[in-house]
Amino acid sequence: MSSPNTISFAGLPSMVPAYVQVLLSKKPYIAPEGTRIEPVQLTVKSVRLSAAHLQRYTEICGAPRDRVPPAYLHVVAMPLHMRLFVVKNFPVKVLGLIHLRNTIRVLGEVTTKAPLGLTVSCDTMRLTDFGQEYDFTTRYEQEGKAVWEEVSTMFARGNAAPKEGTKRPSIERSAHPALSVATETLEIAENTGWRYAKISGDFNPIHLTARTANMFGFKQAVAHGMWSLGRCLGSAAPQLPSGNIQIDTQFKLPVYLPSQALARTWPVDGGVDISMCTPRGDRLHLAMQVRTL
Repeated sequence: MSSPNTISFAGLPSMVPAYVQVLLSKKPYIAPEGTRIEPVQLTVKSVRLSAAHLQRYTEICGAPRDRVPPAYLHVVAMPLHMRLFVVKNFPVKVLGLIHLRNTIRVLGEVTTKAPLGLTVSCDTMRLTDFGQEYDFTTRYEQEGKAVWEEVSTMFARGNAAPKEGTKRPSIERSAHPALSVATETLEIAENTGWRYAKISGDFNPIHLTARTANMFGFKQAVAHGMWSLGRCLGSAAPQLPSGNIQIDTQFKLPVYLPSQALARTWPVDGGVDISMCTPRGDRLHLAMQVRTL
């Protein structure tokens, strides 16, 4: 399946019809036994980035403004992600999916002056002891060269809306000296979910208000995982390797709105490690590795 139209990111009007379809979807929370995944691929031949949209992203994620941030193109691809979720071949309800892992590969410099080609695909469902995993692959080309790709792994765990996990993993004490760890205290505002939704088009109710989040088993609104990822990369920007990099992220416990969190960055061979945790350091929100390719 292909979508040969052009997306221009002066705004996100194309998100509205797709998200209405998502909310009205009658798909199950988990695919029935015996379901076979039929590959789905959506393409956009020309994506033009908007300087104003990029600036709003850098503001909410605390990212440098002199370059395209490593996770920004995930936001740009969201309209196509939403269309993929509602195609007949995709078997489950998107509102029941949990973002488990994410890998981003920055393969070249991305410029705002030239259009990008975008492809989003899904052809994988893995059965695990706890549910089903789905991989979504996003690729960009610019001037005939691959410049960015991402694999997002989503998890479907049952026939009911997801509820907050009860396990509280502790952060393993780093062997690095305390002075080698750069730490930033993040003040996460109550409207963070709304602000990120407006630039990404991801209006999942768990991110918007305590009332809508409570309908899905959360005590407060929860920050978007990709906002947390982007905000940590913004915090770590001075320590990130230059050139082509790979960013591997595991999402852990929810980041509630409003709250405080610590973004920690420390050097390792070939790159940096990053974590986001509670102010006391006893609960981990995400763990990230950034390595030179």
